[in-house]
Amino acid sequence: MLQGLGSSAYWHETSQRVPNPAVTGRHDVDVAIVGGGYTGLWTAYHLLEADPSLRVAVMEREVIGFGASGRNGGFAMTLLDMGLDQLRCNYGDARAAAAHRAVATSIDEMGATVAERGIDCEWRHGGLMTVATNRGQLERIERDLAAATAMGLDGIRPLNADDARAEVHSPTYLGGLREEHCAVLHPAKLVRGLATVVEEMGAIIFEGTDVTSMVDSLGRVRLTTPAGAVVADQVVLATNAWASQTEWFRHKVVPLYTYVIMTEPLTDAQWDAVGWDSHCGIEDKRNFVHYYRRTVDGRILWGGSDGVIHLNGRIAARQDRNDGVSARLERTFRRTFPQLSSVRFTHHWGGPVGITVSFMPMFGTLSDGRLHYGLGYNGHGVAPSHTGAKVLRDKVLGKSTDLTDLCFVDSPEPRFPPEPLCWISAELTRRSLLRQDARFDRGHGSGSMDPLLLRVMKKLG
Repeated sequence: MLQGLGSSAYWHETSQRVPNPAVTGRHDVDVAIVGGGYTGLWTAYHLLEADPSLRVAVMEREVIGFGASGRNGGFAMTLLDMGLDQLRCNYGDARAAAAHRAVATSIDEMGATVAERGIDCEWRHGGLMTVATNRGQLERIERDLAAATAMGLDGIRPLNADDARAEVHSPTYLGGLREEHCAVLHPAKLVRGLATVVEEMGAIIFEGTDVTSMVDSLGRVRLTTPAGAVVADQVVLATNAWASQTEWFRHKVVPLYTYVIMTEPLTDAQWDAVGWDSHCGIEDKRNFVHYYRRTVDGRILWGGSDGVIHLNGRIAARQDRNDGVSARLERTFRRTFPQLSSVRFTHHWGGPVGITVSFMPMFGTLSDGRLHYGLGYNGHGVAPSHTGAKVLRDKVLGKSTDLTDLCFVDSPEPRFPPEPLCWISAELTRRSLLRQDARFDRGHGSGSMDPLLLRVMKKLG
């Protein structure tokens, strides 16, 4: 178990890296990046690719990939907002299509970088299959397909029940859609391999380094740590869910805990019973989606089902397990794959993701142009963090580009209410969404968003 992580995460067990030392003394740099996950490391990569002379430091309180970057399900996918239909409704055809295409481009670029830089992260570009297991979910898929057509997106096609079941053998599938822009990967190997690459490009990575204050110092920013300081011309804040612990984002992002379980390796006979030769990622269209994928050593990762927000946005190692959610995940797995009823589960873990009111990430600039930020991926940050890191590169370099004009950059950022109203509204919303999922499973209700949730979102926005 990784020290400080409150559960046994398979990704960390199967990815080794010796941590770097903490900051000691004073270090002067051009750009200091706070946060050693995908956003921070991709930002360092894009900056140094654009200008190799830059002095870049990455500062991580724990170890590289400690947060969501090292614990997620390993899906590099295009999902923004709650789906294509919601994205289009909220931003219009042109802006929604531009955002979707930007993230799709990032998936292609990530695959190219992984290959060119020799990052062994078990990258498999098998696409995404979104499935419906009841009529309400099927209506949502039909709306996403209609939105994709209206926006002129390519690489997305419908699946009937036979199509979906032919690819992955589950009796629960009623239909779905197939998108080519998705890869699955080993998330901890990606983040740690990327750390090695940016060090080779000239970045300095400090781990075990808590930034205790950030203050203007003679036109620069001084980041104080317990044993020293980093002084930078510009700073990038890339801490995602942990940004909720700062005054800037306390009411703009909340940590939501989500969980996964993982099977033992399946036998050849069991894989024959499942199919799944494409290694595609799979999600359903519940409010609290189920997401699942296979690993290169023959396991199945199964996640989702529920999400938990704690009072005051509490983040603690003891929250990294949730036996109740784990039991529900196991039941839904066996319902989806009854042919795997005897398979054992060997791992269970979780962690916080950053949730925003709009269900969109946020990128912007504070402090007279010296502090830039990117956060709030709502549980789907593997590919959007690459896109956002290019946004942050352009902001640091002072460039206005198509990327800095994307709908989630310098956009209005609605706030959550203060505690305890934030937790109360979050819990009411959670229960409403779970009730709607249950109604769908019983064959009741349409694919429209739950009316209570829409009222809550309108009030918060």
